[in-house]
Amino acid sequence: MHLRELKINKELGRKEGMATDYGNLGNVYMTREELDRAEEMYLKTLEIDTGLGRKEGLAITYANRGLIAEERGDSVKARDLWTKSRDLYDEIGIPHEVKRAQGLLDGLENGLDGDRDDGA
Repeated sequence: MHLRELKINKELGRKEGMATDYGNLGNVYMTREELDRAEEMYLKTLEIDTGLGRKEGLAITYANRGLIAEERGDSVKARDLWTKSRDLYDEIGIPHEVKRAQGLLDGLENGLDGDRDDGA
């Protein structure tokens, strides 16, 4: 369904819809543990959201890319991406997402990789 939506949004030139579709596809690939494909989709989302100035979309995608980095064992990259996510959520005023991103960062600091109870 996400591929169908993406095709329709491309035909209509709806960039915001395309960014959402790429993000959703990235989530599907993450669930399947296809990290390279997920990363590819998230990078497309970032490109579109950057062009549109969609800060919430960027924050979501940075958080998701941080999960990929963590899964790959790259805590430095995960920290950078989650910090970007947290800071964007703070900038646009979404406190519960700031807290969630900070929880991911705290988990890295405390060595709690993979043991999150924050819904991420």
